[in-house]
Amino acid sequence: MKSASLPFTPILLLAMASFVSPPQAEAAPAPAFGPPGDDAQILQVLRAVSRHQLRPLADGDYAPVQTLAALKSANPPVGLGWSYPWGVTLYGTLRSTDFTGDKEVAGFVAEHSQIVARYYKFLAAAGDRIGTPEGKPFKSKINGLVSLGSLDSCGAMGTATLEEMLRRPDLQTADQKAVVARIADWIVNHQDRLPDGTLWRARSDGGQKDMKEGTIWLDDLYMACPFLVRWAKFTGDQKYFDDAAQQIIHMAALLQDTDGVWYHAYFVNDHKRSPIKWGRANGWCVVATVEVLSALPEAHPARAQLLGILRRQLEGLKPLQAPSGLWRQVLDHPEIWEETSCSAMFAYGYARAVNRGWIDASNMAIARKAFDGLRTRVTPEGAVMGTCEGTNIGMDIDFYAARKRPADDLHGRGVVQLAGSEILAANR
Repeated sequence: MKSASLPFTPILLLAMASFVSPPQAEAAPAPAFGPPGDDAQILQVLRAVSRHQLRPLADGDYAPVQTLAALKSANPPVGLGWSYPWGVTLYGTLRSTDFTGDKEVAGFVAEHSQIVARYYKFLAAAGDRIGTPEGKPFKSKINGLVSLGSLDSCGAMGTATLEEMLRRPDLQTADQKAVVARIADWIVNHQDRLPDGTLWRARSDGGQKDMKEGTIWLDDLYMACPFLVRWAKFTGDQKYFDDAAQQIIHMAALLQDTDGVWYHAYFVNDHKRSPIKWGRANGWCVVATVEVLSALPEAHPARAQLLGILRRQLEGLKPLQAPSGLWRQVLDHPEIWEETSCSAMFAYGYARAVNRGWIDASNMAIARKAFDGLRTRVTPEGAVMGTCEGTNIGMDIDFYAARKRPADDLHGRGVVQLAGSEILAANR
């Protein structure tokens, strides 16, 4: 389905605050937390990483504005972020509170969601009054809720928002409902889809000049499916379960290799897949699949097929785990450096699959070994090291091997918390 323009765009791009990752500099692994394999040290890591996300939050000036100049001069909220890795971070941070019991951290996630919703209401009203100056959209680097335009701009943040709302229905607001409805409308009705419904990117993005047009990204399974299954729960409409399940099945047919591991992307016009099995793309797939299976009704007709897809991937990842417990940036190349975010995603996947009875309980040892490696990547202050930066589709190993590992990159924070939380869940 060709992407359609939404009625709400313009000037509102100027206002959405964005979280910016720290400077791009590699760092050596940090001192470990306690003895390997001890649940107390996993809890210690969760506390450190979750509290590291706290920052002051405050509403802005939401007095109605009638002009572009007035909108520019209005004070925006303090402390907000809007990006897909920040959405994963918020979800992981919220999940950590199930085990830390940290009410301040849980309150931070809830307040962040509610301030975003109030701010969006203000911006939407301003857009209705002011319109687009001189027929041109306001230029901004922010790819957020107000502009949408891609799965990256909404899916992961929508998942975090819906998770918060589903956990605390007593705190849901009309403004939050407007936010998730806008995100659902984009994913369901406006995001590019192939004739069979598979999500794809009709145009190249990421600034790579030689990127072919028309790609299916494995990453997009996370950017859509965890939101879709929560939207199914929120609305009571089963068709969103079906949509999420079919995304995984369709992409598996194109991208999952015979060893169970997935390639990063598929070029639709050329009818071929990219040649590299990137770690984090496989991580997005594992997390998306276990999230969908966790929500899917037991009698859903796609359940058995999804379990088969997940089991093949988890089996294929086993021999690729390094002695440290981590996995590589390029999974099937042991000479390439070990990467934090994909290792955390796989740990989460193994632990969730064990906890739900989808694979044998002996596989929890794989998740625990992974977390033993992950804890060496977390500083006492809760910063997460060794995480690959945001990455486009590459056509050779060197492209992925050369990616930077910014200190405390956002891509690592949420998934480390998801991994630790799910391992601790085995005792509940």
